[in-house]
Amino acid sequence: MEHSKCMKWVERDKKVIAPCQHLSYFPLVVERAEGDIITDADGRSYIDFLSAASSLNTGSRPGPVVRAVREQLDRCIQYSAAYSYNTPMIEYAERLASVYPGGGDIKVCFGNCGSDCNDAAVKFARAFTGRSRIITFVNSYHGATYGSAGMSGCTVRMTRRMGPPAPEIYHFPFYGEGDEPPRRGGYAGDIAEAFETWLPADDTAAVIIEPMQGDSGERMAHPQFIRDLFSLCREHGILFISEEVQQGLWRTGTPFCIEHFGVIPDGIIIGKSAGGGFALGAFMARSEIMDCLPAPAHVFTLSGNHMACAAGVAAFDMMKSSEFQSVLRRNIKTAHECCADLTKKHSCLGFFRGCGMSLGIGVTDRQGKPDVKGTAKIVYRCYEKGLIVISLAGSILRIQPPLNISDEHLREGFRIIGEAADDYENGRIPDDVLNFSHGW
Repeated sequence: MEHSKCMKWVERDKKVIAPCQHLSYFPLVVERAEGDIITDADGRSYIDFLSAASSLNTGSRPGPVVRAVREQLDRCIQYSAAYSYNTPMIEYAERLASVYPGGGDIKVCFGNCGSDCNDAAVKFARAFTGRSRIITFVNSYHGATYGSAGMSGCTVRMTRRMGPPAPEIYHFPFYGEGDEPPRRGGYAGDIAEAFETWLPADDTAAVIIEPMQGDSGERMAHPQFIRDLFSLCREHGILFISEEVQQGLWRTGTPFCIEHFGVIPDGIIIGKSAGGGFALGAFMARSEIMDCLPAPAHVFTLSGNHMACAAGVAAFDMMKSSEFQSVLRRNIKTAHECCADLTKKHSCLGFFRGCGMSLGIGVTDRQGKPDVKGTAKIVYRCYEKGLIVISLAGSILRIQPPLNISDEHLREGFRIIGEAADDYENGRIPDDVLNFSHGW
């Protein structure tokens, strides 16, 4: 397959871009994107099953967002909210507060991405409780700022050779669906035991958890694990914060993933799709928590800027509409049916898991063990056949199309995965495609 223009751009990239900025799987140079279709520099088109790492829940360049951005562009690109006020920022905060689980008096602190909003959650939790220690979980991903990288637990590549990580962050095991609880104390037994022996509960500010871990392979938390954690937090006056950067804003079928568990968090972190395609993140919590820090404790020159918030408002209204929700329900049903069908037909596709439009298909060898090389080959063959899909946790295919992907393209994408799996099972994918894989 010829990718002459793309390869030339990749070579130019290598000369001027730091390698830490790319987790590449193939030489994709995006020239144009429209809805659920991506076009590269060589003019080849691809169905989008990645949504730019779940940052394009409404797809690329949706009409309402484009119109809102053009209108805002004619008025004001940005004027720092550090020293002024802007209507899109206020309007978007009102909308986000309106869908906070359980309602109540909610305020929003905007940032530039999910990473710095994880940092914000730590700042607010420590300030509000007067405590310093933060609990996160093994295989979590919270971002790449200094603080959020230390909170993450998915790969040593996040912190190796960078000196000491942010202090007072403690990682505990994450229990997903199907996992048995530890030997004592229910699913929160590990933490409860730590509280009795080496980690004082009254010095712990917050538990920050992804209800579904994205980078460990779209792994939904065990419902009892979430409930036990929540109860433990309530018992000890610890804030329970839901990290929704990848799964929030209807990705799992509800505004926030935590809603599937029947608990009301003290705070919620969002990013990725928050800005309708623009860089934006937010930390939301009860007013009493949000009022505990003065400016400039967490303010950035461009956070909550006019353009990103105008796009965010348009995308939010689009996703909340009855028409969009009807399409989303249809797509969730189709995606789950297609995943189930693939795992029945192909021995190398051992299982699927996830929720809503955030799914992971496990690639396994003949012994049922994770097959990392096989996953990379399937990912590349999908790319050759016109589908953008990547992997997580080495051997999990990441299935996160735009929430409003067309039925035709959704089904075609799964058909391509099936063809790629068949090619792999029959030895038709050469080893040299592994040269392009530099992912997790």
